[in-house]
Amino acid sequence: MNIRLSPDSKLPACDLIAVIACEGRDPPAGDLGRLVRAAQATGDLKADFRKVGLFHTADKRRPRLLVVGAGKVADLTLERLRRLAALAQAQAEAHGVAELALVCDLTGLGLDAHAAGRAVAEGLVLGAYRYAPPSRKSAKKRAAQAAQVVLLGGERSVFAAGFEFGRLAAAATVFARDLANGPANLVTPTRLAVEAKRLAGRGVSVRVLERRDMERLGMGALLGVAQGSAQPPKLIALDYRPPRAKSTVCVIGKGLTFDTGGISIKPAAKMEEMRYDMCGGAAVLGLFHAIRHGALRQIKRPVRVVGIVGAVENMPGGGAQRPGDVVTACDGTTIEVLNTDAEGRLVLADAIAWARRTYQPKCVVDLATLTGAVVVALGHEVAAVLGNQDGLVQELLAAGKAADEPLWQLPLWEVHKGLNKSKYADLANLPNAAGGAGTIGAAAFLAHFAEDTPWAHLDIAGTAWGAESKDYYTTGATGTGVRTLLQWLLG
Repeated sequence: MNIRLSPDSKLPACDLIAVIACEGRDPPAGDLGRLVRAAQATGDLKADFRKVGLFHTADKRRPRLLVVGAGKVADLTLERLRRLAALAQAQAEAHGVAELALVCDLTGLGLDAHAAGRAVAEGLVLGAYRYAPPSRKSAKKRAAQAAQVVLLGGERSVFAAGFEFGRLAAAATVFARDLANGPANLVTPTRLAVEAKRLAGRGVSVRVLERRDMERLGMGALLGVAQGSAQPPKLIALDYRPPRAKSTVCVIGKGLTFDTGGISIKPAAKMEEMRYDMCGGAAVLGLFHAIRHGALRQIKRPVRVVGIVGAVENMPGGGAQRPGDVVTACDGTTIEVLNTDAEGRLVLADAIAWARRTYQPKCVVDLATLTGAVVVALGHEVAAVLGNQDGLVQELLAAGKAADEPLWQLPLWEVHKGLNKSKYADLANLPNAAGGAGTIGAAAFLAHFAEDTPWAHLDIAGTAWGAESKDYYTTGATGTGVRTLLQWLLG
């Protein structure tokens, strides 16, 4: 979707003017005020949250007015603003207009102008997203795929900066959603590598390690997962190195383009959803989509950002690894594979160990659809965060809150370090606690490979897909993590 911020506060000529209306608030002055007062005179204008009303006007240059209710001023949050922008776009599309003008009046709302600009842009772009599946039919041209935003009140330059950041963040989230929604026979490890290479340029370089490279580096944990599949594994490294950057952060994503569970095969019901097991990797690629298009231009202290995606497919077959096999990660750690469906942590183990050795980062953050246990614990609206340094965890919690992608910290204490003991290797890939601590045990396994590097793990198995509809998200992949990572880097 194409969005832009109007250069001034004048009401433009447009097929549909959309206005966000709060309860008990007087209409603004000027042309917009006249339109709103005329709508009020009908008695049909309601300002309850998410109530919408379409009014035909006497103004030939602005024939229709859409009023989107925001509820009480005291209840208007950035999340609600994001949803209302998405709702305005959806209503405009339903009424077949080519373009809408959304009026955003911040006067007296007490909202931060930068955050408000970001929320409005994200709502418009994310709300307009629809996955276009492969089809013999030509895609129908959609209405309302262009919008301009008119700002009333608030600091225009600050709002504009937030609006541009939100536009880039939303476009990157859409990019991640598209990758995750694609069928696994089309979105393979090779396809992820191709998409990564397309992000090269404007300060971003891309390197792809092939099977032979990983064999030379001793990545037995990652390669063990991949050995049952005909699809070649890829370890993708994207590197953004701006001038004057004095520190490096690594962001690592699990890129299981399809996960059958391997020999420890999953139930058939809903196995098709395992296309989403690469949502962590999609988030990392989405992050670099935003970086390549300039999302970090506003950052105060430039930082080198390295993104790593372990892209593999986990399949059963004559060559697949077996429960009981012992593999060796690239840092020399031996791992007993108790269950081949606990494969994501094996891929991440090599990725984390390699990132530490290659880039000596200040910190490492990984994202993964890692455990079903996190869905039991937190559902589909909140992701888990665990780590070995509380300062880093707190930064991510704050970023998730600011992006309205909430995180909840789970403990990772000294007592948890022994959960992955093995009789036959240094570690086992499943925790030995009877019937519990699945998410914590998986994080404790990864902590071994982070060693003393500040590290945090985001388990997004619940939030990557299946969340409840909220105007700017309906179904399929959510693209979670992209906006949180950008907020974290910006902060």
